[in-house]
Amino acid sequence: MLHTSLLRAAVLLPLLTMMALLAVTPARAAASAGTPADAAAAYLRARAAAAVPGAPAAAVLDLVAPGSQQGERELLIAKGMRRSQAGLGHTITGVECRVTVTDIALDTTGTTATVAARALTTVTWSDAKGRSDTEGSATEHTLVLVLRDGRWLVQSDDYADDLTPRYLEAAGAPATRVAAAAAQLERRSSQRSVTLQPALVETQQNALSAVGSATRSIAGSTGSRLGYRDVIYFDRDKAKAYADAYALTYNPTYVAFSADCANFGSQTMFAGGYPKVTGSSTTGWWYQKNGTSSPSDDSWSSSWVNCVAQTGFWSGRYTDAATSISNVGKGDFIYYDWTGDGRWDHVAELVGTNASGQKVIDAHTTDHYHVYWKLGTSSTRYRFAHTRPYIYIY
Repeated sequence: MLHTSLLRAAVLLPLLTMMALLAVTPARAAASAGTPADAAAAYLRARAAAAVPGAPAAAVLDLVAPGSQQGERELLIAKGMRRSQAGLGHTITGVECRVTVTDIALDTTGTTATVAARALTTVTWSDAKGRSDTEGSATEHTLVLVLRDGRWLVQSDDYADDLTPRYLEAAGAPATRVAAAAAQLERRSSQRSVTLQPALVETQQNALSAVGSATRSIAGSTGSRLGYRDVIYFDRDKAKAYADAYALTYNPTYVAFSADCANFGSQTMFAGGYPKVTGSSTTGWWYQKNGTSSPSDDSWSSSWVNCVAQTGFWSGRYTDAATSISNVGKGDFIYYDWTGDGRWDHVAELVGTNASGQKVIDAHTTDHYHVYWKLGTSSTRYRFAHTRPYIYIY
């Protein structure tokens, strides 16, 4: 998705209240909660547990304020999740949800609370051949809770999960509702324009000398190979190892953006061995630490953090277009256009296959670990980028 220099709340704010890690069962998830933080965590665990076949609807609905449609929406999404997994030949056998509450704000009456929380959900499934595997996703939630008869209940839950449109479609939701969910993802990405930090733009050319002039002329496989100085090979195993390590927990040496997919993709490409390329904010592909360990003074090019700029810069240098998912694998990339309007909104890294042999991705923004690659809906367009096995340095 397109990016902004706003840091994630998880980076800027201390953990104010709690870390709840429970193996989720419907009975435990629906346990009564006496504080806004408790109620928010119980609700998020319950909505995750609803994906397990046979989970009672009351486990979610009991934690939602009367008159709110939030519970019904989450049950519909859970239904779509079960159907999506079934379509892959999977049966969900367990769900675990870890909730981190990062902020709580009460209104002046003390009867309405806004809770910011991160929900990290791990799903375990098995297939008809007895194979099993796990996958994980994490989303940031802003919940509004109201006090009713001594209980805190969820009135609304604002979050952006790139799996939601797919699950709504699988659950048989009206096409207008599915399209609205996809459009929401697209709006959120288009609103996140890339802005370099002004104080750093003025000095970036001098600072970038540390990157090294040897990377300034990188030729693709179609260029002349006469006179090249070096060959750099891409290490797909190292790229996968990096993506797996930081899919759900961010590398603290980089800035973490509110929409972080292209930033994470660039980190993965760099971890695989392909060098940064010096240039201006719009002509190079680079991330500069400026000599410190803190990310607070870092600078970057637009192609490092912007989906459209990234695919444009890599194409013909580091990647080549592939015609289908069958032509890409570990160490390659997939770009997503949520609504099919011609603009790339998201990027994910292919990291191999799951226990059933299906291709899976790691990604940021909605953080994913080993999730089936086909995000989005029937209207979503995909661009498959095959990372070149090597490049020539001239």
